[in-house]
Amino acid sequence: MMRCNPYPKRLSRVGIAALLGIGLTVVLDGSGNLGQAQIENHVSQIFAEANQRMVKVYGASAGRVEGYATGFLVSADGLVMTTQGVFLDGNRVRILTADGVEHAASVIRRDRERQLALLKIEVEDANYFSLAEGDVGDKGDWVVAISNAFKVADKDEPLSATLGVISLRTTIEARLNRRDVAYKGDLVLIDPITSNPGAAGGVIVNLQGQLVGMIGKIINSSDTNTRLNYAVPTSSLEQFVANEKPDSQPVLAVSPPVELGIRLFTHGGRSSPAYIDRVSRGSPARQAGMKPDDLIISIGGTKIGNVKDYEQVVAGLKVGEEVIIVVKRGIELIRQPIIPVEKK
Repeated sequence: MMRCNPYPKRLSRVGIAALLGIGLTVVLDGSGNLGQAQIENHVSQIFAEANQRMVKVYGASAGRVEGYATGFLVSADGLVMTTQGVFLDGNRVRILTADGVEHAASVIRRDRERQLALLKIEVEDANYFSLAEGDVGDKGDWVVAISNAFKVADKDEPLSATLGVISLRTTIEARLNRRDVAYKGDLVLIDPITSNPGAAGGVIVNLQGQLVGMIGKIINSSDTNTRLNYAVPTSSLEQFVANEKPDSQPVLAVSPPVELGIRLFTHGGRSSPAYIDRVSRGSPARQAGMKPDDLIISIGGTKIGNVKDYEQVVAGLKVGEEVIIVVKRGIELIRQPIIPVEKK
């Protein structure tokens, strides 16, 4: 006897209108009609189940860089997948599970190329996403993006959801001298708007509730003022959790202070614009071509409005981890990679 799945991989445009509450009959891929209430109940169930497996991540901030993200459980004993970020660099990382309970988290390891981080909290028999299913979802499939974008959810409040389709599966290498965040590896391009603060580390699920991937950290091009909406595919997540990739290294608990070799004009106080006064000989800034009177616009994609912003952002940099520094010299904007060294 033939069994029919009432929830198809693809919905028509009319079906999506019903999902958005317009009140139209949902037309499925040749399989007949399904009422709006049934579709809404099904999507609500998918969201509710996914939300129980997700967490809110809080930690340190630096300047205008947000100190929060989204994450999700990948094991019953408390392994949590999330993205990299400044929020992991402080002395304390907090995780709120779906029930609103706060847990102290430890960072297990990171992958700089794919902007991944694995955390651990102390829980038992947690509801979690399985990574064993392999890659899920094809071009044109409808998906739901779930995250704590803009930190609008707190305590046990549910996360936010947006609807869209998979645009393409591809591989990308976004170098730091071309983008403000590096990423190298496979990804799933999507059209839900996910490139927002706090969304990274959220999940992309299909209409069967299967995990398609993790919402990636913002890839922003200052040259074109554009961003990518994408997810790190499940196969890459599984590989990272299994520690199969050689360059997935444990992260040090404390990072030493860094030095760029820049001295700013500070006569007007920390609220003054970040003009360079001096550049030390042989320093990373000298190698990057920085000069006195240059106005620092951004570092690592974070806007620098004054001396205080500069100090806060530099305090969050890593020794040996390349970032892009943008300065204004006359009417020209200059973008150069700069590699911080340990402060002596």
